[in-house]
Order: sequence, then C-alpha cells, then structure tokens
Amino acid sequence: MEYHEAVNFLFDLRRFQVKPGTESIRRLLSHLGDPHEDVSFVQVAGSNGKGSTARMVDAILRESGAHVGLYTSPHFDDVRERIRVDGRKIPKSALSSFVAEAKPYLVERAADGEPLTFFETVTALALWYFDRAGVDVAVLEVGMGGELDATSAVDPVASAVTNVSLEHTAVLGDTVAEIAKTKAAVAPADAPLVTGTTGEALSVIREEAGDVLTVGDADADSDADVRVSYGGRVNHQEAAVTVETDAETLDVRIPLLGAYQARNAGIAVSLARQVRPDIDAEAIHRGLRNAHWPGRFEVMGTEPTVVLDGAHNPDACAQVATVLDEFDYEDLHLVYGAMHDKDHGEMVGALPEVASVVTCKADISRGEDPEILSSVFERLDGPAVETGGAVA
Repeated sequence: MEYHEAVNFLFDLRRFQVKPGTESIRRLLSHLGDPHEDVSFVQVAGSNGKGSTARMVDAILRESGAHVGLYTSPHFDDVRERIRVDGRKIPKSALSSFVAEAKPYLVERAADGEPLTFFETVTALALWYFDRAGVDVAVLEVGMGGELDATSAVDPVASAVTNVSLEHTAVLGDTVAEIAKTKAAVAPADAPLVTGTTGEALSVIREEAGDVLTVGDADADSDADVRVSYGGRVNHQEAAVTVETDAETLDVRIPLLGAYQARNAGIAVSLARQVRPDIDAEAIHRGLRNAHWPGRFEVMGTEPTVVLDGAHNPDACAQVATVLDEFDYEDLHLVYGAMHDKDHGEMVGALPEVASVVTCKADISRGEDPEILSSVFERLDGPAVETGGAVA
C-alpha cells in the first residue's frame, strides 16, 4: 500500500463519531496479536498540560539511556508527529504496513455498523509500532478523560493526572468531581498515581485511586509530596524551575514558560523516577532542558514578539494570560480560532485585553465559523474585530 493511500484511509475514519470505551480498540489489538502486552507504558491524563508532561517524561527517560516511544495528539502538520521513537517520527513504511494489515478488519467492522474511530485506530497504530520498535517504555498522552479513552487499553506501570477542569462535559460529566473520577481510572496497579490536582478534584482522585503522589506549589501547598517553584523566564524561551522532594532538590531549566509548566515538570520527574528509580540528576537536567514542545506558548519571533499557543479551554486561556504578564509589550494583537464545540465565551473572557482581533477558521470540519467567533468578541465590547478565513 502506498503511503498516501494509507494516510487517506486513516483520515477518512474521522467521519465516525467518538464512542467512549475500550472494547473496540481491544478487539483490534487482539486481531493484531496484542502487541501492547510486551511493552511498559506511562499514561498521562489531565485537562491541560498532559502533552507537555508526556514530552518531558519522554525526554528524561531518553537521557537516562532508555529506548522510548511517545504518543501524543493532535498533530500540527503530519500525522506521523503523533508517534515517535527516540524523537523520530514513525516511518511512512511502518504506517503503510499497519494500514495494510488492519484495513480488512476495519472495513469489516464498519460494514457491521461498529466502525473504529480515527483516534482508536491511530492509538492501535502507536501500540503496534512501539512493539515492533522494541521500546523499553512508551509514554501515552490520553486523548480525552481516562477510563474510557482508547489509551486505557494498556495497563500502565506509571500514570498521572496533571489537573482537572470542566471540559468535554457531554462525555466526561458536568462537574469537576465527575471528570476527576474518570481521569483517576488511569491509576497504575502497583504504583502511586501522580497528580498536580488540588481541592475537590484531589479528594475524588484520592478516593478513587487510593495511593497518590501529589505535586504542588512550594509556597501554597507545602504538604505536597513533590514541591515545585517557578523562577520565571530567564530568556524568551526558557524558565527556571525548582523541583523538591524530601530526598533531593533540583534546580533546572525548561523550554516551556509558565508556572503551570513547573508543576508539569514536577509530575514528569516523579513519573520518570517511578519507571527508572536510579535516574541521576544530570539526566533529569538534560532531559527537561531538551523537552521542546511546539505550540505551547511557543515564541516564534522577538521583533516583534510573536507567540503561538494551542489553548483549547478557558483554563488554558487563563494560563496564556498569566504567562503574557511576564512580557513587556505596548499592544497585544490576537489571531483567534477555535473548534465549534468549545465554550467560546469563557475562553475569550479568560484572555487578556487586546488591541485588535482577527478571527479565523481551522481548515478542518470541527473548526468554528469566524463570524461566530467575531460575534463573541463584539459582545464583550472589545476592540474592532476583523473576520478572516480558513487557515491550515
């Protein structure tokens, strides 16, 4: 099968509606010979920060000498970005081989009225490829929730819930407690669930998971098992972070800005130590400093300062506003696009005051109409809004 044929087949699966649960992917994995059974997995859930955390775990483990797989979503330019081994994207030949092997089964399931979704199939592709590549460990970013996510077809050796906020309420539940409960289901059988949650979410996670290792701010949550401090940005793309446990204190730099990334770094260090308890401090330093992650307050230019961020819910938009406070600027100009199933009013309301706005549409089926987004900004009595078109 040619690569373009394989990719087109995968993308065509996007027409199928998400059906929460792991039964479909488990059947596909069984058809493929259960490739996930011989791989150790780290599973990272959370409303925000799970991709950054997964990337940091990957970087630390690689610096320790491990052969590491990484599965994240979404991708920017190339679907192969989602699946990496030691930083390298899955080869086109491997993706094509998988689709050639899985396609007859997938077509049969669709004909029976039980189609697998794009995410389920690409998750199976990742697990299949990690087995073929012989990785020592693979880090999986949960797609949505936890308990019913396709990544939960595996039994992880270490897991985390970065944080919990209201998201995907039609699927996960209408309250923080309900969402925390489904995310807590990623807890590993033989290790504490690592979490940066607080308040009600933490209480629910403790009740559901039992054994929990907490990561919190050193000033506000001194009782946390792992305490982190954010020292602020040291240049346009790096921040100083301190990670402290009862056994050690690590002063590190990360290429990710924002106090929330300090908490993510603490979670990543904790997960990496659960997988490889003997990791030395130098490997942690190198791993964190090399954990570049596009689209997470990514500074694209400095004259003028241009930032790209993939904030996708109100809490993430609020974090963007907080990080912007670390920069000196005269005017803030915003280009804004979002998916149609997002809470536009809450997201826009969480952003800082801007001098101008251009709305646009992501060139995918879920992209919201720019005129609708413009209307949201206009209701808030903000600046004049220019309605743009579709962007890649």
